[in-house]
Amino acid sequence: DHEKSTKKRKVLKNPRYFGGIRDSEELWLEVSQYIDDTYDVDKIETVYISGDGAAWIKQGLNWIGKSKFVLDKYHLSKYVKVATAHLEDEDIEQELDDALKEADKAGLKKAFAKILEKTESETKRKAVNDAKRYILNNWAGIEIKVDNYEIVGCSAEGHVSHILSDRLSSRPMGWSKNGADKMAQLRIFKKNGGKVYDLVMAQKKKEQREQAQQLQDELIRELRTNRNRYDGVWDSNLTIISKGHKTLLYRALRAFVG
Repeated sequence: DHEKSTKKRKVLKNPRYFGGIRDSEELWLEVSQYIDDTYDVDKIETVYISGDGAAWIKQGLNWIGKSKFVLDKYHLSKYVKVATAHLEDEDIEQELDDALKEADKAGLKKAFAKILEKTESETKRKAVNDAKRYILNNWAGIEIKVDNYEIVGCSAEGHVSHILSDRLSSRPMGWSKNGADKMAQLRIFKKNGGKVYDLVMAQKKKEQREQAQQLQDELIRELRTNRNRYDGVWDSNLTIISKGHKTLLYRALRAFVG
């Protein structure tokens, strides 16, 4: 949102949140459906899917039309730091940084070769190689940022912290899988503009309807079980059956009489 954003802080325009403990395909299907319902998809030029490169995130490319993956700066910076934190050579660090900014894969490999030459610890060498592998595996998500000025960053980590971690993990507490999912859904529902009171009342009405249906089913079963004892009763013209208000008892008796 250009009107609310500042130099220090970018603000999303019309954000919509999705989440919970579920299959990734189910999540992306929900996102895809929301896009179809909310936007004129024919006018969409590009959808950028930004994240850390995890398989479930990249799976969104199969569900969201015109989508492209972007490796977010937070995770890229984390792996760059892993590869260079032990160095005392600013030139190599700058060389690596330039290779990433220019999406120069050959330059990147040369920079990593120099880093490994200056790395003696086997443990640290493994960490450097892991960082190199991570960056190369997500190269398309780095390369895309070179010419696409409209990519301004990824705010996912901040939203996870504000919406989920603030309630689920910032205080010492234990959660069941179902409880964590319900709390996540509730936080997301509220953040998307939903009113918790309305949600609670809707749930209460749903439970009341289900209880009423259960009582009706139990009454019908009981009446049918004892039907032979009252065969002659239903020959009479009972007012509750012929003209009664459509109450729970009315429906149960009508179902019983047939």
